[in-house]
Amino acid sequence: MQLAQRQTFKTSQDWNNFLVSNKQLTGQDLFELRKACYNDIESVRKNPLIVYASKFVDGSNQEAPILIDINDVDGFTDLVNHINGSDAIDVLIHSPGGRPDATERIVYILRSRFKEVNFLIPHSAYSAATMLALSGNNIIMHPSATLGPIDPQINGIPARSIKRGFEKVKRIIMEDGPEALPAYIPLIEKYSLDLLELCDDSEKLSKELVGNWLKQYMFRGKINQNKIKRAVNYFSNYDKHLLHSRPLVFDKLKSLELNIELAEAPLKDLLWESYILI
Repeated sequence: MQLAQRQTFKTSQDWNNFLVSNKQLTGQDLFELRKACYNDIESVRKNPLIVYASKFVDGSNQEAPILIDINDVDGFTDLVNHINGSDAIDVLIHSPGGRPDATERIVYILRSRFKEVNFLIPHSAYSAATMLALSGNNIIMHPSATLGPIDPQINGIPARSIKRGFEKVKRIIMEDGPEALPAYIPLIEKYSLDLLELCDDSEKLSKELVGNWLKQYMFRGKINQNKIKRAVNYFSNYDKHLLHSRPLVFDKLKSLELNIELAEAPLKDLLWESYILI
């Protein structure tokens, strides 16, 4: 597809060089550059585009809100209400994740308006952002992009890791007797027993949401319960991934037989440019 001529950025170095050479750029100038890239994505995809992106990779602005939270409901509602004449939408997402309840609200907003929702991943969509992507009919990833595990975290600690800690203490005390207990009192005091219930409930919620979304949208009208169960178990398996931010790239995901594909040119280049411009 032939796209209109404009200033383009194929690498991060292109962007850095441009910034050095144009130090008087305003916020509006940067917005126009991003908008031109987004317009080209819409031209290629033939769908309206919503961009949900936060600058979290380099940690340059730690004061800025970067997580999916309930405040995002307003932004998605405003954007969706201003899109007319299309039953399909593309959502470009670059996010470290956030709250599953806010994610559920966003999915409801999108699905109340659009029959088809596709997610474009230029770089990273972790945790609740992966959950959001799995609510789509299709996921299109840049070759360098990744999704991530959906196991929940409690105050920044993987819920499964907390449960494994309790299980380890229980096993050691059963094997070594009460005399082993003093060494683990600090752990027991740090995490109350009701935290185990919270961990269990959080794990159930992540699995339930993703399982239902896959059934309703990506596999709508198809009998693929085993495939859905396998996908949910894979994404939620902390014991397998061992790290909440473990990259789940396309080569790891293709065996799940989900509607996930790699972007090809020119979309591939536009997705990478959209990340560079964040």
